Amino acid sequence: MKKLLLIAAIVIGISSSLRADEPREYAQVTLTGASDGKRPTTPRDQLVILMVDGDVITHDASPIPSADVVPLVNALLKEKNISLVGVYVREGSKYGDVVHAVDILRQTNAKNIGVSIHMIPPGREP
Repeated sequence: MKKLLLIAAIVIGISSSLRADEPREYAQVTLTGASDGKRPTTPRDQLVILMVDGDVITHDASPIPSADVVPLVNALLKEKNISLVGVYVREGSKYGDVVHAVDILRQTNAKNIGVSIHMIPPGREP
């Protein structure tokens, strides 16, 4: 699955460079791993944490209807006065699900979107 996330990041990077003539500035997408304890990590209260679970994006274990993802994430970012989104991926999610979710999240007001390379097993929350 790490290979799929890497491919997703490459595709997103290529697609963003192809759209360079668009006036909108999109969020930077970064693949993240576990902390090694040497580098500072972002506190959980400084980002909106989401989960890609198949073709569904969830927040606090609650599915978000596709049409409500952008407004909900924007409201959460504004409420917390932050600009970071952390995305975890459930084991078994497909490459296309991750790409689609990141593409939707790029439409939000987030400045940075971190996608974890560590998969979350079923029944466990980030």
